Amino acid sequence: MLRIGDFSKIGRVSIRMLRHYDQIGLLKPACVDSVSGYRSYSVDQLHRLNRIIFLKDIGFSLNEINELIDSNISVNEMKAMLRKRQKNLENEIAIAQLNLNTV
Repeated sequence: MLRIGDFSKIGRVSIRMLRHYDQIGLLKPACVDSVSGYRSYSVDQLHRLNRIIFLKDIGFSLNEINELIDSNISVNEMKAMLRKRQKNLENEIAIAQLNLNTV
């Protein structure tokens, strides 16, 4: 088991973010001390954290991430969602470019 501070360092996220993920049910600690409330995580949870960070970095909301991770979607479904996200980002870039040209 890893203490929350160690887990946050390995996963490169803040302790505050881990607490938030716990609060919204996105990443629950493996163990919570009943007396102190101190959170501990298992090494196995790093995989889930890395998926959360990746999806967040490419623009998915935490609600979307929660749905994506908890539903056992296929690789093809994930690819389709990533393609859709790519199209959305391309549209945002095009709009930003138009705004930049206007300025």
